[in-house]
Amino acid sequence: MNLLSENVLIESATARNNQLGLISPERAQSILLNVKSLYFSLWRGTGISTTEQLADFFEVQSTATIRKVYQRHKDEFDADGVKTIRGKDLKDVRDRVSLTSTSSNVTLWTPRGALRLAMLLTDSEVAKLVRTSLLNAVEKVIPAQTQEIEKLKLELELAKTQERLLMTTQAIATLHGSEMVALILGKPEAIITKTERVETLIPVDQYGRAVSKYEGVGITYLAKRYGFGKNTKACYHWLATIGVSDEQWLIEPALVKSKKLPRDLLPWLDKQYANKKGTRQMLLGELDNPND
Repeated sequence: MNLLSENVLIESATARNNQLGLISPERAQSILLNVKSLYFSLWRGTGISTTEQLADFFEVQSTATIRKVYQRHKDEFDADGVKTIRGKDLKDVRDRVSLTSTSSNVTLWTPRGALRLAMLLTDSEVAKLVRTSLLNAVEKVIPAQTQEIEKLKLELELAKTQERLLMTTQAIATLHGSEMVALILGKPEAIITKTERVETLIPVDQYGRAVSKYEGVGITYLAKRYGFGKNTKACYHWLATIGVSDEQWLIEPALVKSKKLPRDLLPWLDKQYANKKGTRQMLLGELDNPND
């Protein structure tokens, strides 16, 4: 079923422009040739045909019929590249193309102009066949263009998403370091291994002899590692929400008691952070993470 009726093409300049907007000059020539043979000479890189040739192609009684349509819709045909030449241009065309007319001026028709003419000739059976061929061709063009447009839309959205991700990760890396980006994206394995600063406290007796030894990481270190900065209270809260109990904290028997977590607990904490376990305040830029 045709998307448009032939009458709409005949009556509406907008409809004609829309249809021709979907057709390349090469395709326009192909549509004409599908109905009947029509020769276009090459002049200055453009295919041209004469009014006499079109009168023969459309099987109209005289060239006057075509000239009348041309004058009535001249603005449309001018936009299609149809032009009337004289003087030097006419001499140049005569040297290249066999012209039957001896007139001092000749109108040259492009494939698109000839196709528009087919939309306007109401008494030509050939023009009617061309209109049908055009409508059938456009029906095939539109789905293909729609599919291509949808593909381009998806590519654009992907590019925008990648741009947002890049801006987000750059902001986090600037504020919290590249290791934090890897944790947030769920890729703790991407973190470059660094030598951990192990806090070792060795209480001694009055003679300087070690009585016990504790190795671990304190809340200040953990708060910095997981993006809480100096907010150790927020870090304590997060650790509690992921299941770190009071019993897991080591209490040092020193003058100033300090709580530490065993160092071997760090890989598990990294995994919990990467998987966004527990309750914590989001970092700057993390809310816009497209992977959320």
